[in-house]
Amino acid sequence: MPKSGAIYNTARQLNLTPGQSPSSTVTIARELDGHLDLLVLGDNLVVLPDETITDERMDQLDLAPRRKYQERLAAGAGYDDEHRAILRELQTQQAERRNRQGGYWIAEADPDAASHAITTRRPINETPWAVLSTDGAYNTMQHLGLNDWPSLVNASAEQLDAELARCQDWEATGDPDASELPRAKRHDDKSLAAITFTI
Repeated sequence: MPKSGAIYNTARQLNLTPGQSPSSTVTIARELDGHLDLLVLGDNLVVLPDETITDERMDQLDLAPRRKYQERLAAGAGYDDEHRAILRELQTQQAERRNRQGGYWIAEADPDAASHAITTRRPINETPWAVLSTDGAYNTMQHLGLNDWPSLVNASAEQLDAELARCQDWEATGDPDASELPRAKRHDDKSLAAITFTI
């Protein structure tokens, strides 16, 4: 089945319409024939020993509402009514560029999005580990200096949960108005998956 099969089948079974349906980032790591295959669609990240892979196309749009809300938050405006209005305009502008050439690609109802995913293949013997992360986890961990990725690879599930909880707590109590780390909402989704490979 081609990469587009999952989107095609889901959209068909649920009667989803392109441009009018829920969308999601996708990150896939697969070990096959001594290689690590990676696929990223959207702004999740894959941290490897020697590089970090992500899909930067949404950020590269450099839309004015995004710059405006970040500047307002950094200045201390907080999550007020104007912030919410700016986000609505940003979402409108992003929707106009979703799954289009010159815009960005995301898993929604258009199977063609899969062919625009960021993909790479690496020998396992050059890649002993990988950490898959949502941007909501990655950005806060980077900001707080919790980004010792090699040590996270050996962490237990409970320890990873504790790191994510620490990020969530800091956002709630250390930077509730996002002046230190401007972000669209106080809390974004936070997920981590740490993988090691036998060489």
